[in-house]
Amino acid sequence: MAIKEKVLASCKTSFAKYGLKKDELAKLVDQIISGRGLTDESTDEDVTKAITAVEPYVGMMQSAFNRAVTETETKYKGWVKPTDPPVPPTPPTPPKDAPLTADAVAKMIAESNANQQKAISDAVAAALAPYKEREEKARLSALLQSNEKLKDVPEIFRSRYTLDNEKNLDTVVEQITNDYTTLKQSLVSNGTFVTAPTTSTPQTEQQDFIKRMEGFAERNAPKPEGATK
Repeated sequence: MAIKEKVLASCKTSFAKYGLKKDELAKLVDQIISGRGLTDESTDEDVTKAITAVEPYVGMMQSAFNRAVTETETKYKGWVKPTDPPVPPTPPTPPKDAPLTADAVAKMIAESNANQQKAISDAVAAALAPYKEREEKARLSALLQSNEKLKDVPEIFRSRYTLDNEKNLDTVVEQITNDYTTLKQSLVSNGTFVTAPTTSTPQTEQQDFIKRMEGFAERNAPKPEGATK
């Protein structure tokens, strides 16, 4: 089953009590899929979590929509459509307090409905934004940390850098490799860095790197006055 059909089926069950129309439900499904990054490979649990996260906002927006409709109907309660003459004359400019026409009332109700639907869409998008932001940060971090050019750079050094946009990946990778090369050259010139054995593992390289950095810091720490060199 395609992800849109799966989400739609779940929404029909979860949001039945809100009385959403077919087109409204379809728009909500599109918002959930795009906002949560759902795909055809997403599990039923992923779909359930996405719908559960959105439901409070749907309920809140539906409540606001119902209240606006009730207030509009109350405001114009008792309004009676005037009888149209057989041949409508050219309408004069209505005075300020003239009664509203049927078309004017219909337009006001349509505008109110449109505003409420936009409010629902905006609320759903706002609710999904934090999830989308966290997922994007995790994706960019994984993209940077798994780059082949950084396989020889210890994780403790790589973790100091972040990737804010995928298009900047090559630039950040180049910066990391250059900074690490500069650091190693500095350590070599101070007699701190020694090339690791070829049989070492990433874990042992990282531990060795930490020890070298600690030794470098101790040797270069300021000496107290009167201390012997």
